[in-house]
Amino acid sequence: MIATRQTKLPFVIFQIKDGMYAVEAKNVREIVRLTQVTSVANTPPEIRGVINLRGNLIRLIDLRVKLGLPTLRAEMEELIKLLRDREQDHRNWLTELEACVRERRPFGMARDPHKCKFGLWYDRYRKEDRLLRMTLPSMDAPHKAIHATADEAIHRAENGDTTGALELISARRNLELAALIELFEEARRRLGEEHREVAVVLSCGKDLLAFSVDHVEATEHIPEESIEPMPPALVDLNAGFHCRVGKRLKTNQTILLLSDKYFSNSGTVN
Repeated sequence: MIATRQTKLPFVIFQIKDGMYAVEAKNVREIVRLTQVTSVANTPPEIRGVINLRGNLIRLIDLRVKLGLPTLRAEMEELIKLLRDREQDHRNWLTELEACVRERRPFGMARDPHKCKFGLWYDRYRKEDRLLRMTLPSMDAPHKAIHATADEAIHRAENGDTTGALELISARRNLELAALIELFEEARRRLGEEHREVAVVLSCGKDLLAFSVDHVEATEHIPEESIEPMPPALVDLNAGFHCRVGKRLKTNQTILLLSDKYFSNSGTVN
């Protein structure tokens, strides 16, 4: 039963990949930065192990794994590799353009900055990502300048100014490409150093358990009238998925409200 608005406690809202979830604040003992985790053999995949909280060993659930998502570490490693590959693409792009000018052959690589692999990814990537939002927008100008090199360099070469075309390519390599490489390095550094998972510690009856999340968003009330049971179609797809659905007051954003039963059903660590 949902408590009245006067007595209802707020929810702790947190992010897992692209979704927003919440648990009742009354069940949250504390929120801590996730540091060392000790693995335990013969446990379900979602049990990462135990954490030591002031001398108490507490079971840690990887909420991403429990939700059927890749771990945050795997996702970050994949993104770091993607950024490294896209950096190398642009090194290769200028090298190929230079070779085409020298050898007087057609240049077949993407000239439109929106058509290369990085441009296609950049245009659809969530620019509001909290780790990359300071770096990605800065890549736009040097990235476009590099791609603009092809038309100008080829135009110069076709008009007999091969030396001018090669000088332009060299200038782009020393300025815009160097700046882009530095931004790629900064983005990878941010992902490698600044993504720090958070552990939310819950009181489940007499026991404590913790679960890892990408980021804790806020602690706030969710309007009582917006809270509904899980839609039947989703219940059928998620047997044992103990939660309700609510909406945030200011943004009307849909939140999955997880019950403490959702966590207590995970395997035990002895």
